[in-house]
Amino acid sequence: MPELPDLEVFSKNLTKMIKGKTLKSVVIHNKQKIKVNEKDLQQFVGNKLIKVYREGKRLFFDFGKDAVLAVHLMLHGNLVYSEEENPKYALVSLQFKEGQTLSVTDFQKAANIELNPAPAESIDALSPELTDKALTELLQSSKAKIKTVLMDQKIIGGIGNAYADEILYAAGISPLSIANKIPEKQVQHLSKAITAVLKNAQQQILKEHPNIISGEIRDFMKVHHKKAKTDEHGHDILQTKIAGRTSYYTEDQKVFE
Repeated sequence: MPELPDLEVFSKNLTKMIKGKTLKSVVIHNKQKIKVNEKDLQQFVGNKLIKVYREGKRLFFDFGKDAVLAVHLMLHGNLVYSEEENPKYALVSLQFKEGQTLSVTDFQKAANIELNPAPAESIDALSPELTDKALTELLQSSKAKIKTVLMDQKIIGGIGNAYADEILYAAGISPLSIANKIPEKQVQHLSKAITAVLKNAQQQILKEHPNIISGEIRDFMKVHHKKAKTDEHGHDILQTKIAGRTSYYTEDQKVFE
């Protein structure tokens, strides 16, 4: 599943590719799986795309007032931008007058598409509002494992399984730690690690695939790597299940409980 760095890169690339283009038509290929009414989407026709932006794990296509399409790609959703009007597994397609079509595809038909959704209640992982103090308050109210808290989209938006591991590794905190047992000093390290890891990942993704709008690039990760046996310092990379997801970490990461 694409996480914050992937989606942030997608949004920037999509903005460069289709900003200012005029919507010619909207086609819903699978009406049973799309919550949005096709008639409502047709009201976008004739509008120019203002921008594409990301909040949490969703991409927003802004066509003006009351004309914002939100897309959550879920586990296997993809974005396809081409001259093909009906790519394989397409759920919805935005056809532009300039000749290209942007489609949301998903062989599982699980991608979530909404029109003018309500703002998320959680705080975005890269929001300036996620200060050391704010993060401390969030963690103090939870007795769950810190890995679970970081992945909870109702608490912090944008972080998934892979980047939660990378962030905790960078902060030197074990994913098995209990959130409200982490000392304030270590929470400050965690706060800095969230920003540093997510922004560095964007740079790495753009370096390897400057025009990417779909997929996941993970080969630069330090611990969340199936083939890696040790980290750069020679510590063994361990695996465990947390909230049903495989977590990667080292014994060098401190456990707070």
